[in-house]
Amino acid sequence: MEQGVPGEEARYAARREFGSATRAKEANREMWTFPFLENLWQDIHYGLGQLRRNRGFMAVAVITLALGIGANTAIFSLANAAFFRHLPYPHADRLAFLWQQNKQTGENEGAVSYPNYADWRAQSHDFKDMAFIMFGKNFLTGSGTSTTLPAPDGIELVPSALVSTNFFSVLGVRPMLGRGFALDESIPSRADVVLISYGLWQTRFRADPHILGQRKNFNGGEATIIGVMPRGFAFPGGTEVWRPRAMNAFMRTKTREYPNMAVIGRLKPSVAWAQAQAEMNTIASRLGTEYPAFDRGVGVRIVPLRRQLAERVRQGVLVLWAFIAAVLLIACLNTAALIVGRMAARQKEIAVRFSLGATRRRLARQLVSEGLLLASSGALLGVLLASWSVSLVSKLNPDIGKLNGDVLQLRVLAYTAAVTIIAALICGVFPLFGVSRIELAPVLKQSSGSSMPVAQLTRKALVMAEVSIAFILLVGSGLLIRSLRRILSENPGFDAGRILSFRIWPLPTNASGENAGRAAEMTDLFARLGAMPGVNSIASASFVLFPDEMYRTPFEIKGLMPAESAAKPLLLNSEASPDFFKTMGIPLLRGREFNRMDTAQKAAPVAIIDQAMARRYWATGNPLGQQFRFADPNFKGAWFTVVGVVGDVREQGLERDPVPMAYVPSGFDPSDEIVIRTTGDPRRLAAQVRGEIRSFDKYLVVSHMDTADSVLATPEAQRRFDAWLLVGFAFVALALGAVGIYGVLAHWVGQRTQEIGVRIALGAQRRDVLGLVIGEGISVTLAGLVIGIFGALALGHFVSSLLFGIKAADPLTFVAVSLILTSVALLACYIPARRAAKVDPVVALRHE
Repeated sequence: MEQGVPGEEARYAARREFGSATRAKEANREMWTFPFLENLWQDIHYGLGQLRRNRGFMAVAVITLALGIGANTAIFSLANAAFFRHLPYPHADRLAFLWQQNKQTGENEGAVSYPNYADWRAQSHDFKDMAFIMFGKNFLTGSGTSTTLPAPDGIELVPSALVSTNFFSVLGVRPMLGRGFALDESIPSRADVVLISYGLWQTRFRADPHILGQRKNFNGGEATIIGVMPRGFAFPGGTEVWRPRAMNAFMRTKTREYPNMAVIGRLKPSVAWAQAQAEMNTIASRLGTEYPAFDRGVGVRIVPLRRQLAERVRQGVLVLWAFIAAVLLIACLNTAALIVGRMAARQKEIAVRFSLGATRRRLARQLVSEGLLLASSGALLGVLLASWSVSLVSKLNPDIGKLNGDVLQLRVLAYTAAVTIIAALICGVFPLFGVSRIELAPVLKQSSGSSMPVAQLTRKALVMAEVSIAFILLVGSGLLIRSLRRILSENPGFDAGRILSFRIWPLPTNASGENAGRAAEMTDLFARLGAMPGVNSIASASFVLFPDEMYRTPFEIKGLMPAESAAKPLLLNSEASPDFFKTMGIPLLRGREFNRMDTAQKAAPVAIIDQAMARRYWATGNPLGQQFRFADPNFKGAWFTVVGVVGDVREQGLERDPVPMAYVPSGFDPSDEIVIRTTGDPRRLAAQVRGEIRSFDKYLVVSHMDTADSVLATPEAQRRFDAWLLVGFAFVALALGAVGIYGVLAHWVGQRTQEIGVRIALGAQRRDVLGLVIGEGISVTLAGLVIGIFGALALGHFVSSLLFGIKAADPLTFVAVSLILTSVALLACYIPARRAAKVDPVVALRHE
């Protein structure tokens, strides 16, 4: 304009030179704003509108994703507690358990003898220090002073542990009140002190601020409370009372053959676990050479503390995690299949957007945004489901309950957020394959959407994947269930029906903790219990039903093993009273049972062996009359004569083969386990037995009363719980797969209604239409089954270690699962097929 150009012409020239003013404004605006967030908000706002108009679809998708995300959140909260939780000990990653490995018995985590512990501690340079633990029970009796006898009504059985005086220093934990143990408190005359847990202080002693220095009555005598441990400290496993183990001469020198303690050590900061393991292997080899009778073939296994604490649930949690991840994948695929079906109804809208310049990238972002909305809604509902399910599972399974899984921890919520994003991507990316190849011209010309072949193929592929994953999960859970049934069907070697077992603990009858004359009274008590109505027979033994710890004692057989042999085999042994085998229902195969004469003080030493010992050492001969002796000072070198052979008992559990076992005669010892065979339900007799014992002597305490059936089931409780939980998740996967098949066929029928109408108008019968639709669904199912078979065979290599009595490629399981999955698929196919068979040709062709 300064050059004389007219204004309108000058404006046109400026626009040609500088470009669109609107575009310049938008570019300037993008410099000062966040266009990605604005576009994301637009996509979310648009997606909300779409979902709001399809509330039924949204509800199904959200619930499906909530099941998958919620299950994953729940299991990760347990995994977080088991594998990643903070342990309340300084530098807890330096703490580990040290166990004996015994090549003869196959034990991988065996208890440790005190002399071995002392040698490990003295010879190790990689460990800063080691401590030992001996588990047990303490009867806390009364709350008075040393002049007050224990009140029977105030008896409380509390978990206790005998520990070395350096136990708390190794853990790096100090008492909240008072002090820890002093070194000289391992001397028997000074070992009358205890530390108690915070919980016991709060409940039993009502948080008495003057508790320190008070003398309290414990089982076997009195002890002075010198400290209260911090809140939450209950190591190991719920312990409430800690006492120093008195180190007498027997403990220090003659107990190498009695492994009865656990050892925990703290590794030095600069030492790696592999280096420490190598050092302990060297020490074990040295001890095996020095003490061949006890330590030859005995190694050391180091297990980090975190792993040890999670050992009982570790494998179950990992298997559950894998199964639930597969369930989440099925849920995402199912939702993606639903979105693909919904895209078919929106194909004209998508075609219009493409024709107006929308890119496939822009469409993908829109789909991922809608997936994110669905996944986020599912995550919110899933967290609620996870919190409820963790609480329920913790109540049903005490081992999992000890983990204290918390869904609301930051790490768990971060995992949930990551799972939500992955679910959103799966739900958004797969549908993109079904709508990315729309032909614009045909779609824009037609008045109503027709079927998109690519979308239909994509949806079939997704459902096929669902079916294959569901098949793999069903096979895995089926194998575990069959394995569990095989275990429970194993013969334990005795008649577990109508057996009641329990222990009797005699309390001190005077202030000095003496039990004079108590053993003589046991015979009278057993006579009274045996005469009770409903009691068939009564007996006792030192070990009866799957004990946590059994004695394995070196022994030699006269005339069969050289007496000078340094390395002697180990033999399980147990004391047993007369009528023990009759009461337990253990069959007598040869010879005779124990009688009253065998328990007399000057009776000749006799023994009864099991069939496993007879097979191993007298396979071709007669074991009756043969003699053996234990390399144990408690047996005083006596030669035991074999007077009987009984059937094998699976002492180590139903999953393990019987091992050689010897029984020696014993009277009714108060410390033994008592078994009663009843004429009816043993649970109904339990209260009467307690009452009879209490009326006989108020200072006798009954504990561990249970039926043999319950005791047999206890070792498999975790396996049973895991198996049935996996079955539940597998059937959730099956249900999701059925929903996917139904959705594909329902959409297929809706898209081909006109074609079906034409077929019916031309004379097609109802069975023809049913066969057409069902055939479409079964073809997808069979394709998924074929893929699933290969996947299940691969899965077998990972679960084979969990199986008992069956192979990973068990034909019966594969056939049964195939039939179940096919039957469910047929049911899912029938509903849309029935609807198709009822199509009215007139209505279907009205719009042609």
